[in-house]
Amino acid sequence: MAHAEQITDRCSYHGEGPFWDEQRSRLRFVDMLAGDVVTLLPNGRVTRRHVDDIAAVIRARDDGGYVVAVERGFALLDADWNREATVQVFDSPEIRMNEGGCDPQGRLYCGSMAYAATPGAGALYRLDPDRTARTVLTGVSIPNGLQWSADGARAFHTDTTTGIVAVYDFDADQGLLLDPRPFITIDAADGAPDGCAIDDEDGLWIALWGGAGVRRYDSTGALTEVIELPTTNVTACTFGGPGSSDLYITTSMENVDADAEPAAGAIFLAPVEARGVAQHGFAG
Repeated sequence: MAHAEQITDRCSYHGEGPFWDEQRSRLRFVDMLAGDVVTLLPNGRVTRRHVDDIAAVIRARDDGGYVVAVERGFALLDADWNREATVQVFDSPEIRMNEGGCDPQGRLYCGSMAYAATPGAGALYRLDPDRTARTVLTGVSIPNGLQWSADGARAFHTDTTTGIVAVYDFDADQGLLLDPRPFITIDAADGAPDGCAIDDEDGLWIALWGGAGVRRYDSTGALTEVIELPTTNVTACTFGGPGSSDLYITTSMENVDADAEPAAGAIFLAPVEARGVAQHGFAG
């Protein structure tokens, strides 16, 4: 059982959606409910930039700049963080974006959920490079943890309330998730599956909301490694650093006693033997 090192002070209320910005060699993530993009600089300093009422996930654009899933859609930003365009996907004030990622073809997906976490109120949306948005899945509650296998043939997606990480056949031409079936089921006593990362052996590293840790499951779904953290709500993880062998882990202060858990909202780093798969960028 491994342990992660705390590498920042508390720097977010609800840290989520981390990605390693390869071009600039730094970690970026979101303080989701504050609507901020947070950056961990190579010197250890943390900066933040307000983007919208909600900032759910951030990815780099292949031609420069970033795309951020915001409260009800997507914001396209240039390299200087100026907003080029907004793509609104829905208009309900009761729903917000939550978590997502890019497929190998450069399309961005993000799931939505009700502020009240109403069962089945969310959906998974896809933003194509031509800046059109389409619905991919419906009837989800708290969508999280979207990753693709190294060969791009399978996609893994979590509905946190179910405790199930599902695996789908991925239609690369159409950008569709097909034939869902359970890949991993996590007992509620161990926490709920949240965001995840994938390594080059298709090992899935899953953050455990309420479970104070990260678990690795191999390509068959067998548990192979556990990383413990000193805070309850672990939200997501991503590979980065030299050789993509550092696992960065985000955490949340939401629903915890901040005095009892001073590390809640901090970033953790776990050096691991696995090598991560680089996160795909957005092609639009």
